[in-house]
Amino acid sequence: MGSKYGIIGFLSFVVLTCSAEAPLKWARPDGFDENAKHLGLPVLTGVTHRLLYDPLTSRADETECYESLRHGTYSHHQVFVRYKNWLVVVWTNHMQDENGPGQRLLAKVGRIAADQSDVDWGGDDTISELCPPAHPVRRRRSVDDTTVIDGVFAGGGLDVLEDGRMFVNIRLMVCDGWTDDLQYHVGSGLNEPVPDEHYRAGRDLGPVRERRFRWDIFWNIGRFVRQVELNERGRFVAVGPMYRVSKEIPPELKVTPTICKKILPLNEPYLSALDYSTAPEAFRSAFSKGRRVPPCGRYPRYKHGTSKLAANGKHGLAHNTEFVRPDGKWVAVRDNLLDIETYYAAVKDKPEDYYPPAHKTDLFGTAMPVAGELPCGAVWLIGSNAKRTEAYLTLSKDGVFFDKTWSLISLNHKATPGICKGDGGAQYFHAATVGPNIWVVYSIAKEQVGITKIPVALLTGLLAD
Repeated sequence: MGSKYGIIGFLSFVVLTCSAEAPLKWARPDGFDENAKHLGLPVLTGVTHRLLYDPLTSRADETECYESLRHGTYSHHQVFVRYKNWLVVVWTNHMQDENGPGQRLLAKVGRIAADQSDVDWGGDDTISELCPPAHPVRRRRSVDDTTVIDGVFAGGGLDVLEDGRMFVNIRLMVCDGWTDDLQYHVGSGLNEPVPDEHYRAGRDLGPVRERRFRWDIFWNIGRFVRQVELNERGRFVAVGPMYRVSKEIPPELKVTPTICKKILPLNEPYLSALDYSTAPEAFRSAFSKGRRVPPCGRYPRYKHGTSKLAANGKHGLAHNTEFVRPDGKWVAVRDNLLDIETYYAAVKDKPEDYYPPAHKTDLFGTAMPVAGELPCGAVWLIGSNAKRTEAYLTLSKDGVFFDKTWSLISLNHKATPGICKGDGGAQYFHAATVGPNIWVVYSIAKEQVGITKIPVALLTGLLAD
């Protein structure tokens, strides 16, 4: 089911709403309403939704540690990792806030059926803690007016080698202060002080679009690595000690030229982690030179310092997805923090090329979309609204004109309040194709982790309607 435009109406629509340089076009369906449930779209049937992780409220700020793997009502940054006959979901977890003190990395493992037709996700017994809290667990402050850095959090991912070895690649970071300039809001973290005029301890309040200081500042603290293996029960266990890949953790952090804060000592095993140079040669060779299993997701390639650039000068590009058109060209789709609810896109000829600045498209959506290709070459894409209560799926035969769109998920989960989280639905999508199905994982209100199974045959059939 899709829009029914005459050629004159369609061409007029494109001229009015979409830049001629935009590499994709979207036919806004009849009845589309960004304020309506399901966005006024027909609901896609034939898909299966499941709650993968439903956490319990934590009181970790009273004990400085988590009660269990199920405790902690912030869950986000979920991605798939494929390991042999297992499909793994990895995500960040905190007691209540985004990137809060003591944030950890969790994983849940599902066993892929022999014919790849399904995945058995089991119960809580297949949840593991990939890396523990680096600082005592507590709520994240809304105002960073202390003289001590005590809010280090963990992120990172799971590297799988072709020979079967696995490494948890850990990045320790801290959020301290808020900025009015997106060049200092960098997810990979800063290593240099922010100018005093672009730093504030607290963020501005009021309507989001009217705030100046509204983007949090990330700082790099250190990198660590640890080898792990998967036991027969589907749980990750550490193999050997943890190694510190970066230099010694500095005793203090200079956040601006005039503000310097002492860093609280890290928890174990980070505090006693061995220097990477002391690791066995086989370990270092495998980690630095070992051939990685291709990741489930794609990550657009940009020349250093250009990933935020937009052709119209609104340089706030953030989250991303990527697909390949039937003609062999590559397309990156981005959201823009300075122009919400409209995706931007850029096209390139070869995978090794860098993407140019993205152009504004007429495709509705915000935050992290996800896209991929069907065996026939057609392209699918999933996006969501700014409230993140409505997720949709749209299809294109040529990867240029997306003319068939459905509601995929409509949710408004009442979440435990926290810094940078609130009520909402499915958001920040990641996908993996396993056999005859596309699996899509997402957070629900940055609290629960949900998963949707979409048969490839279903989408292929809809293209012919």
